[in-house]
Amino acid sequence: MTTYIDRTVNDIGLAEIHEFLAANHRLGGDHFTPDMLRAWAADAEFQMSEGNPPRIEIRAADCVHGWTTEYEISNAGLDSREVEIDD
Repeated sequence: MTTYIDRTVNDIGLAEIHEFLAANHRLGGDHFTPDMLRAWAADAEFQMSEGNPPRIEIRAADCVHGWTTEYEISNAGLDSREVEIDD
């Protein structure tokens, strides 16, 4: 058997995403529903599955600053579990 570490965004990470969007997205934090925040978290989880840091990105057109802005979710915002898979 082979094991790997499955990392997912937890409630702390969802709060971090919400805070990041509230400060940087042109629509503001109140625009984003829990399901929308979960979709942003899924983007970070995909990045991790590809071997990248847990980052999300606001494209320039949607950012209050006018440029692409990234955020990396902290370790406290992630849960990890070891998963066994059959070879």
